[in-house]
Order: sequence, then structure tokens, then C-alpha cells
Amino acid sequence: MRNSWWKTLLGAALAVAALLVGSPGSASTHVAFNGTFQNTSAVITDFRQADGNTFISETVHVVYAGDLSGSVVEQIDLVIHPNGSLNFNGVDVCACTLAGRSGTVVSPFSGTGDASGASSGRFTIKGATGALANLYGVGTFQSSNGGSSGSFSGVYHFDP
Repeated sequence: MRNSWWKTLLGAALAVAALLVGSPGSASTHVAFNGTFQNTSAVITDFRQADGNTFISETVHVVYAGDLSGSVVEQIDLVIHPNGSLNFNGVDVCACTLAGRSGTVVSPFSGTGDASGASSGRFTIKGATGALANLYGVGTFQSSNGGSSGSFSGVYHFDP
């Protein structure tokens, strides 16, 4: 009787483990992507100075090309410090295509820059609609010309 109980318990544990490992709710495999960005226009929506720092808010129109491509509207807040360094954060909303699927992608980002015009940062794909629904990803970007153009790369996956 004792052996039968252990066999039943072991069988149940293996069944649960198989369900967890092979669950259709698991995220898909991560896929690498890369591309470029080019700012096409910018409108300053707020500007102020305090303690030697300059605070600028902008709406920027951007074009992505590459694995992730499309038209972007970006909201960005920059702080330029007296030594020329800067930090920034914002969000990109892209009418994009990725892996043959189209939809709207939302990507918050943040980064830093220096007086030479070099900047870099990180972004997260936090939400998407249309055929890109359930898209998630992370990546980095860099620019050497004050952020008006540059490259990006990262990984993405689709949750079921």
C-alpha cells in the first residue's frame, strides 16, 4: 500500500511538472532585431532654465528603418547640465512593422549624452496593438550626432 501511494504522488508531481514546462502560456523564443532611426522634425513644447540646467520638452517625429520599421511620434524630456552632459527620458509610439506583423508599439526609453553629441540609452517595448499585440522587448540605442540619427538593437518575443 505504501509503494502505491508514493507512485501516485510521484506520477502527479511529474504530470504537474510536464504541464509547467510544456505550458502553452510560455513566452515565445527571444529574437534579435536591429535598425536605425532618423529624426525628421521636432517641436519644443516646454523650455526653462534653473541652476545652470536647461530643461527641454519636445515632440519629435522619427522614422525607424530595419527589422523594426515605421513612423514614430516621440515625447522626450531633456536636461542639459552646465558641463554639456545631458540626461533624457521619454516614450516612442510607432506605427510599426516587425517580423511581417503591423501595429502600434509603445517604447519608453531613457539615456545620457555628453558635450560631444554622443548619446546612448535603453528602451523597453511595453505594449503593442494590432498584429503586434503581446509584443515585448528590450534594447539599446546610440547616436554620435546629438541624437538626430543613430542605431538600435535588442531582443523581442511575443507572449501568447
